[in-house]
Amino acid sequence: MLLAIDSATFRASIAVHDGGTLRGECTWEAANAHTVTLATHVAELLRQTGIGVADLKSIAVCIGPGSYTGVRIGIAMAQGLALSQQLPIVGVPTLDILAEGQPPDDGPLYAIFAAGRRRIGYAQYQFQESGWQAVTEVALASWEEFLAQIETPARVVGEIDALGRKALETLGTALTVPPAAWQLRRAGFLAEIAWRQLRKRPRPGQAQAPKPLTPLYASGGAAPC
Repeated sequence: MLLAIDSATFRASIAVHDGGTLRGECTWEAANAHTVTLATHVAELLRQTGIGVADLKSIAVCIGPGSYTGVRIGIAMAQGLALSQQLPIVGVPTLDILAEGQPPDDGPLYAIFAAGRRRIGYAQYQFQESGWQAVTEVALASWEEFLAQIETPARVVGEIDALGRKALETLGTALTVPPAAWQLRRAGFLAEIAWRQLRKRPRPGQAQAPKPLTPLYASGGAAPC
């Protein structure tokens, strides 16, 4: 049983996944209340699914970039659980989780997270045999700066606010913006990525202490959301 935790931005998400079935998932707008809401939501999700901490066999967590505070809260909880239970832990970048939930496409995909101060963080992805793969580093930009970098036609997904929607409309049919449900960065997809990585790892003969994770930050340092 794997617990997935993503609190990298103002929208948080958690999930439990047994390797074959998504047993439960919860996504909510945490705003600046990650410290208050994350542990409560994890406890409630485990209660609702009938899963105890002792039933967990691995942990997955979003390692950023995103909100400085949000990223660190998620990693701290994930590492605390992993250390206390001697569980393997998998760290996954923010935008990889978002790209995981998008359908195949021949054109470029731009995945976005809210970086605060009217900025966004973004990276370009291309669909390959193994799925969506990042082909650029994460960069910070205003919406105007982002539009100047887009290679069209393209698909844009992620945390798009009213200002962003207005800016993207200026490119008309050159851009595809999926429905709101596809814009969510869901922990269920974080869990899917983590399970793939865990299956590739050698299985040690005995429990080992989880290795510390290093948070990722975009160039210029993402501001708190």
